[in-house]
Amino acid sequence: MTRLRVRFAETDQMAVAHHGAYAVWLEVARVEWLRAHGYAYTELEAQGVSLAVSMLTVRYRGAARFDDELRVETRLTAAASRGCRFTYEIRRDVDDALIARAETEHVAVDRRGRAVRIPDAWHAFLMRQVEREPG
Repeated sequence: MTRLRVRFAETDQMAVAHHGAYAVWLEVARVEWLRAHGYAYTELEAQGVSLAVSMLTVRYRGAARFDDELRVETRLTAAASRGCRFTYEIRRDVDDALIARAETEHVAVDRRGRAVRIPDAWHAFLMRQVEREPG
């Protein structure tokens, strides 16, 4: 789980978080998820591989506002030789209100942006971390 606070720069004139901020929050949560599970994303990049976002969906359920504290629950729900999928729930901390559900899919790419296989050690790590989505 990653905790975030909605920054003023992420809001519109009504103090509501702009939809573009969600992509940043998901990236922060994904990198923190990897770190919490024992792998730093920089280790993968040091091997010449990045996980490019190939799909992003967000279903907004409520408004996040300036200075709200948010929790982002992150789960790896699929892993394959060339990519993976994460799902997320964003909740307001004070009242546990569901703000959004999201999903990202990623393709492993080399430094030139060509699709490649995920290095074996990373692939094995990801396969061990896959969680099934709740009922």
